[in-house]
Amino acid sequence: MAEPAGTTAGVLLVKYSVIIGGLAGAILSLTFLRGLTRGQAVAAFFTGFASAVFCTPLAISYFGLGTSGETQFGVAFLIGLLAMNIIPVLKSAVSQFGAKGAT
Repeated sequence: MAEPAGTTAGVLLVKYSVIIGGLAGAILSLTFLRGLTRGQAVAAFFTGFASAVFCTPLAISYFGLGTSGETQFGVAFLIGLLAMNIIPVLKSAVSQFGAKGAT
């Protein structure tokens, strides 16, 4: 039996909502990051975007949040927004580790 067209469109919209939410969160979080070079900003953007796209299904499944489009959009946005905070932490950790290793 053929699947109704509305169901297929709904699934595609949910997947697009994760991409849109991840993009929005990643772009917005760039406004909070200061002192990054252009390359670091690009890396931070792609870190937030990729984290949102790949970790949203994991987070929704792990926390049992439901599979509605609104939930996925919101979770993707938050992951995209918060994941880029990892870049400055990693940057400072690498510089501290490098300074300790050099002495």
